Amino acid sequence: MKSLTIIIAIIGAIITLAFTVFPIGNLTIFPAIITFLCGFILFKLYKKENKATLIPKIIIFIAVLGAIISFSRTLLSTDNIALDENFEKRQEESNKNAVKDLEGL
Repeated sequence: MKSLTIIIAIIGAIITLAFTVFPIGNLTIFPAIITFLCGFILFKLYKKENKATLIPKIIIFIAVLGAIISFSRTLLSTDNIALDENFEKRQEESNKNAVKDLEGL
């Protein structure tokens, strides 16, 4: 049980860290939640066995860090599309030049 939970937590932590790099939005939250839950279960198991709880604490920290990064990216970054006013003018000029070139043939 403990080794399976450690494996799931490590895979979840890796996925959480990988998803924080990519602009996927809030998709990072799901592996972070799974990693946090596995870390919490490991923390309880380690405490029950009176062992050092460093590994579960690191796993929980990575999960919380990934969730915070994901939330801050969502809240602080905005995706705005800027209007390119010059594009329409250039397009019209390009069309006029193309018509002139075709008429010249």
